[in-house]
Amino acid sequence: MPPIFTRMLPGPYYPRSFTILVIVAMGVLTVPLASGLINAIHILQGVVDTQRQFTRSSLAITRDVRLVVESINELQRAAGQYHLLQDADFASTLRMRYEDLRAQLNRLDTQLVDTPSRVTLTQLETRSRALYPQLKPGTFLDSTQFHTLNPSFDVLHTSARTLQSQSDAAVQQELLTLETKVKSTRQRLIVLALALIPLTLVLATVFSWMINRPIKQLKASIQQLGRANLDPLPAISGPQDMIELGREIDWLRQRLQALEEQKLRFLRHVSHELKTPLASLREGVGLLSDELAGNLNTGQRSIVEIMDSSSRELQRRIEDLLRYSNLVRDDTQPPATPQSLPDVLTTVLARHQLPLNARRIQVDTHIAATTLHVDRSQLETILDNLLSNAIKFSPEDGRILVDSALVNGSVTLWVCDQGRGIPEAEQSQIFEPFFQGAHQPDSAIKGSGLGLSIVREYLLDAGGQIEVIARPPWTTCFRLTWPAPS
Repeated sequence: MPPIFTRMLPGPYYPRSFTILVIVAMGVLTVPLASGLINAIHILQGVVDTQRQFTRSSLAITRDVRLVVESINELQRAAGQYHLLQDADFASTLRMRYEDLRAQLNRLDTQLVDTPSRVTLTQLETRSRALYPQLKPGTFLDSTQFHTLNPSFDVLHTSARTLQSQSDAAVQQELLTLETKVKSTRQRLIVLALALIPLTLVLATVFSWMINRPIKQLKASIQQLGRANLDPLPAISGPQDMIELGREIDWLRQRLQALEEQKLRFLRHVSHELKTPLASLREGVGLLSDELAGNLNTGQRSIVEIMDSSSRELQRRIEDLLRYSNLVRDDTQPPATPQSLPDVLTTVLARHQLPLNARRIQVDTHIAATTLHVDRSQLETILDNLLSNAIKFSPEDGRILVDSALVNGSVTLWVCDQGRGIPEAEQSQIFEPFFQGAHQPDSAIKGSGLGLSIVREYLLDAGGQIEVIARPPWTTCFRLTWPAPS
């Protein structure tokens, strides 16, 4: 058959090496995952920075507002000590308390951003600047004059408490804003994950298909060779090294095909070359048996019988070789006609009557399905090969079962014996051409190993099948199935 190398071409989307394809697949699959991870880290880092800044600023505002409240109290206490005690030593303390209050108000001015808090802070700054000239050291106030300033201090205290509540509310609002941002970030991450997962799955599916496609094609080619099917292999596409491997497999197919053709030619030539001298031998044995060359004594007749039996066995083997060669070479299926299974079985049993009588083997027949749509010569060959094996492997005084029935519209035939059985390890090989089991009867002439192969080929051509089954008490049992006629 013509080579199919021209069909084994790498696809335009495949790299030249299978290893490069795997590396590219891993790299491409890593890109969306890595970008998603980097983006997620960036987003989370922003949230962490915002939360850290919020914590710092909220703590600073809370602390400074509390210090403003304390500074007002300290300013009022220092003013009382200076004016009521009229002690000049407290003048520096009064100035320091006022400077502390001014410094704290200036710090808050850079921290507060909400409008209510800034309005209250401005009022505190204005009122504190208006109050201090009345308190500043230089002239002592008496008790009555000092107490007239109490309403001004009360206004400062009220403003400070208002600022404290407003700053707390601003912190709470900022906290709510931060929580909203965290929720938004979580949703963004979920959306990112939902986008990356299907993208990654799609890429994984594409590259998995690209990787598995040439592997499956090579597997199909190898399985085709394993089934002894030497037809052209399916086209292989993929990286260049996979294409080269496909070409090597196709080269192997062509070599197997050439060897198979050589083997078949050898079988045909040998079989035909043997038929002519065998015919002469059979004719000579027949003449001796008919005593045309003179009377035979008992010993001579025994020798003639051995020669006749051996020549018949040799003829049977040659016919098996020719039949198998024709099966492999010619796929033409002879027309199927209705055949009477009891009549064909009677004909075949008549051929084996001598070995059956010699070994005192009984054949039990239970023919429920009496008609088969097959070629008669093929049916005779099938029964002849199966019964020949059953007789060869059965013990003396044994029994053979031939049973048929209709099962789900198909004709099923069982041929069973009481021999040593077929080892489980050999059950998958016994239908291969020229296979000889490990356990052969000592008294039997060794067969060609083609009988069961021919039976299987005839059944497969007819759309049926043959298999080894367990059917106690029979040690070996073949089940043959023919499909119902269409």
